[in-house]
Amino acid sequence: MGEQGTKDVLKYLHSIGYKGTSSAITCAAENGHHEVVKYLIELGYRVEEWTITCAAENGHLEVVKYLHELGYRGKEWTITCAAINGHLDVVKYLHELGYRGKEWTITCAAINGHLEVVKYLHSIRYRGEEWTINYAAENGHLEVVKYLIELGYRVEEWTITCAAENGHLEVVKYLIELGYRIEEWTITCYKGKKDTVYCAAMNDYLEVVKYLIELGYECDKWIINDAERKGKNAEQLLKVLIDLHSIGYKGTEKAIFHAKLAGYLEAFEYLHSIGYRYS
Repeated sequence: MGEQGTKDVLKYLHSIGYKGTSSAITCAAENGHHEVVKYLIELGYRVEEWTITCAAENGHLEVVKYLHELGYRGKEWTITCAAINGHLDVVKYLHELGYRGKEWTITCAAINGHLEVVKYLHSIRYRGEEWTINYAAENGHLEVVKYLIELGYRVEEWTITCAAENGHLEVVKYLIELGYRIEEWTITCYKGKKDTVYCAAMNDYLEVVKYLIELGYECDKWIINDAERKGKNAEQLLKVLIDLHSIGYKGTEKAIFHAKLAGYLEAFEYLHSIGYRYS
């Protein structure tokens, strides 16, 4: 319909006696309908305490500006809501007005891969939390991970595990190329996790599993059993099982039981074909 069409409908409905609810203006702001917001304010609709926040988190800068010009203010977390969704222009405007984010504002931007927001916040002296880089790795945001490392953020013991268990091969490769390593009880040179290959296998991330094994990383003897029990994708699970068996991993007698229990027919048939017995 478009914003003008919406405004025309509203005018008509008001002309015949209809009234909106208390949240009408917030709904308009949330969707960036600047002219509708103006019209409703002219009619006496009340701007709610979270109206500006709703506009900011959806990137509607003109609505945010207009409401501030009228003297309204957002909540203390308004700038964080804009950052988490990557609305850099809104973040800049709010900062100029004196809004200040919290310690987790950069983390919120990093989680969603909003590199330019992360850069801007650092330029005005914000710092992320100790686990900011882990969240970026967990969600596969390689450029954010690179930038944070350049700034001196510390790679934590579980950083590669976070990336591996979510299938982010390029992040895993990058961290390993920087010298972070999985040892017997470690994943990085900062003392990490033994179960990185395990985590990747549980989520059926075949390419990550293959890459880590090619580098010499090992997993425990229960990996095939648990892959059967916790795997998410039947086709990918079968590929993981074949690869693990091809390099010498063997499940226990319960492996085929877990495949049957989980309903992975092809995996069950494969295990049966190579000698596993179901009882």
